[in-house]
Amino acid sequence: MKRPLSLYARVAALTLHLALFIAMLLTSESLLGQIAAFVLLAPLPGLVRGREYTHAWASMLVAFYCALWLAEGWVQLSSRDLAFSLAGIAALDFVSLVLYVRLRARERIAQTAASGAASH
Repeated sequence: MKRPLSLYARVAALTLHLALFIAMLLTSESLLGQIAAFVLLAPLPGLVRGREYTHAWASMLVAFYCALWLAEGWVQLSSRDLAFSLAGIAALDFVSLVLYVRLRARERIAQTAASGAASH
């Protein structure tokens, strides 16, 4: 049986989310930065379970981090490369989270249509 595309988006989202958390934790120079990294763990149980609602609201959380890292990159010339790299990871995480929700919804609609057609 062919694997659904949403599975790949889900694995990408989980991998990128953990990569963002680890990168923030390792590069944080302050307690506030470490606390900000640990906030990313809040949606982790729902992401592991594949809950669409969690993926949806986690995308909003990650969009905030992406914006913060972009702003950091423009303000702090000394850490520009690091900040833009973290913003890139956050942006890819955002895309994979949203993509999972969209693909999963399409797959559910197709599955419902197929089961409805099979019953007639």
